Order: sequence, then C-alpha cells, then structure tokens
Amino acid sequence: MKPGAPRIAEAAGAQRRLEALVFEHLNGDIDYFTHPVGIESVTSRADSSVVTLDSSHSRNGHPLVAHALEGLLPADIPDQEKADCEDSVLGVPGIRVAGASRRAVHLTLAGTSARVALSSAGGEDWRQLVAERRRDLVTAGYRPCWDDRELSPGEVAFRRDHAWICQAAEEASWLPSGLLRRVALLHTVSAAYCTRYWVNSDDWIFQLRHDQGVRPPHADVVKHLLDRRWGLPMQAGKLHCECDASWADPYYDRSCTVRLSSNDGRPGTVQLRFQAMGTWQSSSDIHGYLTEAGADEKWLKRVMPHQG
Repeated sequence: MKPGAPRIAEAAGAQRRLEALVFEHLNGDIDYFTHPVGIESVTSRADSSVVTLDSSHSRNGHPLVAHALEGLLPADIPDQEKADCEDSVLGVPGIRVAGASRRAVHLTLAGTSARVALSSAGGEDWRQLVAERRRDLVTAGYRPCWDDRELSPGEVAFRRDHAWICQAAEEASWLPSGLLRRVALLHTVSAAYCTRYWVNSDDWIFQLRHDQGVRPPHADVVKHLLDRRWGLPMQAGKLHCECDASWADPYYDRSCTVRLSSNDGRPGTVQLRFQAMGTWQSSSDIHGYLTEAGADEKWLKRVMPHQG
C-alpha cells in the first residue's frame, strides 16, 4: 500500500455503479434488523464486493434475503399492466445474475465484469431463492430478464424515459459505493438501535434513532466517516444539535442533523439525522424484538443500556 493511500479501496466505473445500485435498492427503510440496515458485513476489493445480509425478516415477516432480490432482480412488466405502471420494468434495469450457488448469488451489470456477491448469515439457499423469484414473476405474467445478455425492451424504455435520473445516479455513484464499503461504522461507532436510509435524487438521508438516555455520538460518527485514511473525501457542514438544549422538553424526541458534501464538488450529499427518543415512548418492546431477531448482546447493551 502506498503511503497516504486510502485503507479502503475505492471502486470505479461499472463496479462503483453496481455497488451504488445494490445499496440503494436493498431498501434500507425497514426498522429493526440484527445489524443496522440489515447488513452483517461487507468485504471489498477494488473490483468486487461481498455483502452478507442478516437472516432477519421485514415488517410483514418476509425474509430479508427475499426482500432484497425483489428489489434488485429486473423483469419486464406485462403489456396489459403498462398502462397503469409508471415504469416498464420491475427491479433494477441492467442488473444480471452471473451465477448462483447455495451460499451466494453473484450480481453484475449487463456487458461488464463488475461483481457483487450477496450472501446471508442465515445460510439460505440462494439458488432456491432466485428460482422462487423467477417462478413468482412468471406466474404473474412478468418476464425475468436477469439472464439476458443485452438490455431487455423494458430496460431500454426505462433508460430512455429516465435518462437524466440514470445519468445523475451514475455521476453520484461514488457516494453510495463508498458508504456501502463503510457500512460497519453504523454498527461499531454509531450508538443507534435503529438505522434507516433512503435517497432523494443524489441526497442520501440516514435516520439514526437512539434510546432514552443515550447521547448520539454524532461527532465520532462524522469523524470516522471523514477520516483521511479510512473515510470518504467529504466535508461536514454546520451541525444542528439539540443534545444540550435547555428549552427542550424531555417528553419529545430531540434531533441533531449534519450534512456532508464532497471535497471536490462531485454530486452527492449525505444527511445524518441523529434522533434521541423522548420519554413519550417505551423501547422495551423494541429491545425484545431485537433480542428475538438475534442481535449481538454486547451491541444491545451499548445501544440500549437501560433495557433488558
């Protein structure tokens, strides 16, 4: 490693675009997982990544791994439904399955050598998961296109109709790719028991919810995220902090917000919303849910020290 070089390799080109799409469409807007945003670990090289998902379930009892495939794998919408649909394709246009084994499904982008492997802490059979997703789509009249060499008619139509969105996402892909490769910070540095994220255009919003009596460590999270060797090339804007607000009623939640932007003017911003729970709500049920889901006991004691 060259002196001063980043300790976490940066992806480029198609690899960066694929990682950005995977992170966006894993749908991190679900509340409670064994690990924040449902990701146990990410192992990355410059030309590939392995993302290990929790064995948790979504709100409706649906396995997270199946939820992920539903958001990622593309299929053309049947003609009879196109009039009622805003888009011509389900899933992420251009994503392809390069291979599936019992332990992982290997994703790529059409016409590229990019690679992201999805694995699971629960030992699910990914071949079966992909086959079940195909069967469900075909039964409903959709045409799965994740095995096609070229873009399907639905994917071509999507890129034509949403050209500016696709271009903007590609230009800002350095950010979600970099965030995915540093997702462990949400477990090791953050003290939030629940982390959700979503994206508006190229603005990535993270909501970090903290239990009563737990002070949000926003300075530490920002410090690690912007570290010169381990972090992203970003700068922090003004921090709005209510942690020590004398006027704040402890019954209500308190909110601290900081926005991060690129050092060199590249598109893409991060908005970190640190939310401290007020006394209006008890978190004992949440603690029980996380315990039942298999959350690490030491992590639970750190993020919910007054429970259990």
